[in-house]
Amino acid sequence: MKILFISQYFHPEQFLNNALCAELANRGHDIEVVSCVPNYPEGQFFKGYSNGKNRKENWSGVTINRAYTIPRGKSSFQLLANYCLYPFAAFFEIAKLSKPRADVSFVSMPSPLLQAIAAILAKWVYGIPTVYWVQDIWPESAIFTLNVRNRAVLMAMGMICGWIYRRADHIMVQSPAFVAKVASFGVPTNRISVVPNFAPDTFLPLDRDAISPRIRKLVPSDKFNLMFAGNIGESQNFLHLLDAAELLAANNHVRWVILGSGRGQDRLMAEIKRRELGKSFLFLGRFPEAEMPEFFACADVMLVSLKDNPVFSLTVPSKVQSYMACGKPIIASIRGEGARIIEQSGAGASVSPDDAEQLASKIEEFSRYNASELQAMGTKARQYYEYYFEKNKVCDLIEQKLQQYVICNTPGTF
Repeated sequence: MKILFISQYFHPEQFLNNALCAELANRGHDIEVVSCVPNYPEGQFFKGYSNGKNRKENWSGVTINRAYTIPRGKSSFQLLANYCLYPFAAFFEIAKLSKPRADVSFVSMPSPLLQAIAAILAKWVYGIPTVYWVQDIWPESAIFTLNVRNRAVLMAMGMICGWIYRRADHIMVQSPAFVAKVASFGVPTNRISVVPNFAPDTFLPLDRDAISPRIRKLVPSDKFNLMFAGNIGESQNFLHLLDAAELLAANNHVRWVILGSGRGQDRLMAEIKRRELGKSFLFLGRFPEAEMPEFFACADVMLVSLKDNPVFSLTVPSKVQSYMACGKPIIASIRGEGARIIEQSGAGASVSPDDAEQLASKIEEFSRYNASELQAMGTKARQYYEYYFEKNKVCDLIEQKLQQYVICNTPGTF
């Protein structure tokens, strides 16, 4: 298949899109990616990239085309500008392509939904069928991402989102709880299927002895290491985590390890300083995806956190699959589908995302478990991952769905 892969986020940004496209290319498919100049999550262009530099490159058998990009920046206005420019800049890049017309366009959407407009335009102009993989539910996600509160604006966003959803030939959703929500926009349920997230092949259980000395030095084993890995933003509910950290401050045995970065990092670090919690936290920054399993192996328990909101209860944070693939026990301060998976698998425990005392108590409880008890939970996590989320199984589903729409359509030219 000739697949036109449309997403704002791609290598060297660390998203599942990278492993997915590399796998599809490895299976013999021709992958043409149209993405942004990398700037996630800090909101600044990565070193070596700009609108005038490295706009086209090849990576892992994939051709990457980067649309003109306004960086995400630090403000909601800059983020909105980033969201609104991409679909039209991306379509401009599609129009410049000289290869034969793609068999199908595949829109992978962590956020925002607006990026699908590029695929809709390609469908209208070039007749390319389009398939979405929805990772976040819009417009609800925009309430937190963009801090939108105006009722008229939200109503307009809802109408736009419904229009976008209905223009897809097929929609894959990462959580079963998304099906009813997408269907509520008028999408027939026979055009919606559940395709969960997965983790890259490199995400495997590791013994601490297998970790490089450099990483072992960064994460000492002298305390109970509770590790959060990922974006530091508004949705991750860090102020709630600080409330729990304050309750545990007298317990010098617990270390909160933050592996990642994001637009909310400066504010978080200022709040930690204000609360005099600096001795409880270890900030490592962002590291290459290939090193994540080694860092995870340094953790006693992994942490998932999202704000207490109905839309977040529908989702399964992708870090759940990453943690489980590495055979790690998990404490989740979330509700809904993600919490259900963690409880059902026996991989750990979930607590209410608005109850700091319950979270602190659960962390205290886990810190008293011995190594074999924690390992037993990690083993269950890995077993559950292999049964439900293993990469080849998920990629088979995606490949089958894309192929269905290739069979039904005759290719033309750009």
